[in-house]
Amino acid sequence: MTLLLDRPPTLDAIARSFAISPETVDALPDFHGRCTVVRLSTVDNEVLGVPRWSTLAEAWGAEDSDSGQQWSSNPVVTVGQGDDPNLVLATRSPVVIVGVDNERRAWVRAVVDAVRASCRSVLVVDLGHRLTGHSYADIATFGFDRARGAALLELLTGVRGTAAEAAGERRSSVSAPAVS
Repeated sequence: MTLLLDRPPTLDAIARSFAISPETVDALPDFHGRCTVVRLSTVDNEVLGVPRWSTLAEAWGAEDSDSGQQWSSNPVVTVGQGDDPNLVLATRSPVVIVGVDNERRAWVRAVVDAVRASCRSVLVVDLGHRLTGHSYADIATFGFDRARGAALLELLTGVRGTAAEAAGERRSSVSAPAVS
């Protein structure tokens, strides 16, 4: 006998658990094409210098996933604590900034502020586990496990194409509620 609680949540259900600002819901289609990804290089263990996560496609994108393939074609700029927050992005494409606990670090806030000031289409994602304090996030995922990453990739690319779909699972369209 299989209990309902034993079944893994669908990517749609996971995406609905994200906190997404109302403006972001309307702007998501702008990010479905080519983007520049700014990866905020925070570390999980300051002593060992172990990265918390890498780019979404490397961490969560299934090799046969359409959304993972589309996302991995985007250029990635990695920014660390010692880097100039006024980095120059030579791009007219939308910019997606991905970090963890963005509002907790002054250097991260400086980078987000500088990119927002210099680029017209910016989307900031916070992958931290914290349930509150997302003033430096347009999307808060409340974690960065593989399933949350796959759901986020589908939101960011607008492309369905996960390993679950390849296995024949039918799903409704991703629709995350607006949460401020």
